[in-house]
Amino acid sequence: MSRALFACTTPYQVMGAIGIVSAEKTEADLILFGMFEGYEDVAARIREAGLFREVTAVAPDRYKAPGRKAALKQMLRARSVSRDFLAEGLVYDRFYSSSRAHIKNILLHELIRRNKGLKIIIYDDGMGTYDGDSHVLNTTDRRKKAERLLGWDLYRPERIEYLVYEPGLFTKPKGYEACAVKPMPKPGEREETMAQIARVFGVTEKDEIPEKVIIFDPYRGADRERDRILPEIDRCYEAAAEAFGRGNVIVKPHPRSLKQTEADVKVYAGSGIPMEALYAGMRNLEERVLVTYASTAVYTPKVLFGKEPRVIALFRITDGEESEWRPQFEKFRGLYKEKERMAAPGSLEELESMVRKMRQ
Repeated sequence: MSRALFACTTPYQVMGAIGIVSAEKTEADLILFGMFEGYEDVAARIREAGLFREVTAVAPDRYKAPGRKAALKQMLRARSVSRDFLAEGLVYDRFYSSSRAHIKNILLHELIRRNKGLKIIIYDDGMGTYDGDSHVLNTTDRRKKAERLLGWDLYRPERIEYLVYEPGLFTKPKGYEACAVKPMPKPGEREETMAQIARVFGVTEKDEIPEKVIIFDPYRGADRERDRILPEIDRCYEAAAEAFGRGNVIVKPHPRSLKQTEADVKVYAGSGIPMEALYAGMRNLEERVLVTYASTAVYTPKVLFGKEPRVIALFRITDGEESEWRPQFEKFRGLYKEKERMAAPGSLEELESMVRKMRQ
């Protein structure tokens, strides 16, 4: 009997896996490596929903970012290490993965040892999937060297197939030009799948964001050059809040920020539920306005769910016409049917005028 296995390390990867098995009616097992907060609860809800045949949650203690020596030792002992999460004698013919995480490579090595004809399906891992050829097959020189030393040849082109939400935006890595690229089912194409994702990540009414305008704040406190423009970003927030009405606007902080905006705007204080899961449970998503300096979170509704909320990007105001973020913005703006719903004003005055027109 055909057997498929998904291995996930992030919430986004879990959502993609749910979308694939729901749309394609694929019977598959799931290994969830605990590299994000609340992974055990997510695994328990997935089991309860019966979305996968078997669900294994792996504690991160031994496998999350090991040092160079520890990682090499684990690679040398790949067969015994994999026994922690892979039943002896279990053979798969398809392996679904979105990243080249160290522990996934150990798992993949053992899967290939058991079945030399294993097919590897590399599926969408978010916005980085479309950033040149930076996808999973391009790894660090250090990792390549370690794999060569051990005689590992995991990602042969003949084994590889791609599943991505937007094939037209995807660039295949060098050496993998012959690999098939297929469209990946979008969770937003099925209301049932949207509801499943919201339930799996524990979205409840208290997590809902009722405000029409959601501002995605950048990572604050870690990059001196980026922090230099924060006062100007805060002025944009003030202008947007004034124009939309302060009661209609909320700022969602970056999850790793060391400080918050100084703008006089309400700040979201909800749980650590991923924004993609909040989108899945969000009513009237296309009626929302998403404001950002350059967060990729504003592209997710279109890429993951096929929805087109209004987007206002602030990078031209802060960086000027040659902003490094402009090519990415234009790439994803090209996906919108109504392209005027994505805009990047060049000044505070243009931002205020844009908002006034939206409110008419």
